[in-house]
Amino acid sequence: MTNSFEARILRGPEELGHYRRLLFDAYIHEAGWKFKPANPSGIRISGHELRDDRDGIATCFGVFQEDRLVGGARICGRLQGRFEIHGYQRRRDLSFLDAPNMIEASRAVLHSEFRGSGAFTLLVRHMFEFCENNQLSPFTLTSDPSVMRFYQRIGMPAVDGCRFKFEPEDPAEAQLFLVDSRGVLDTVLKHLEQLTRTR
Repeated sequence: MTNSFEARILRGPEELGHYRRLLFDAYIHEAGWKFKPANPSGIRISGHELRDDRDGIATCFGVFQEDRLVGGARICGRLQGRFEIHGYQRRRDLSFLDAPNMIEASRAVLHSEFRGSGAFTLLVRHMFEFCENNQLSPFTLTSDPSVMRFYQRIGMPAVDGCRFKFEPEDPAEAQLFLVDSRGVLDTVLKHLEQLTRTR
């Protein structure tokens, strides 16, 4: 079924707006995500879009079925010298993220009817191939157990001792996963390629 999907960088306000509306639908309507108005990321709702302070520096990726955007994710560099995680974990030692080629992957979303279809695997593969081609080392955080299992399955290492809640009232802890070498990225991409072939 993966062959019916296409993954690529999102371009233009229409595609980016559609991605942000998908985020709003999945994070706010479906998952009931709560955030503080004065959150470190500047997360806010604008119309029916989920936006934040990093929108202007993000490279966003989408996965399409024909012309329909069914999912997306983004990568972001540092904003004023800091990744998004730094705003939530001010006291934690995150010096392992100081390498100049680090990039934070975040805001992954997939329309509910396409979960389990292979679309997410293709999206992640395309995003990590972009990282490989641009000598970037991605890291990401998730509190979703199924996404954690997916990252473990593709060989993306979890960082020991790096589980935490973004906000104290969050229902579950997030785990940080890190690709910190070309060898790890090659392994991850190999597993992603195998998974997309079997779909």
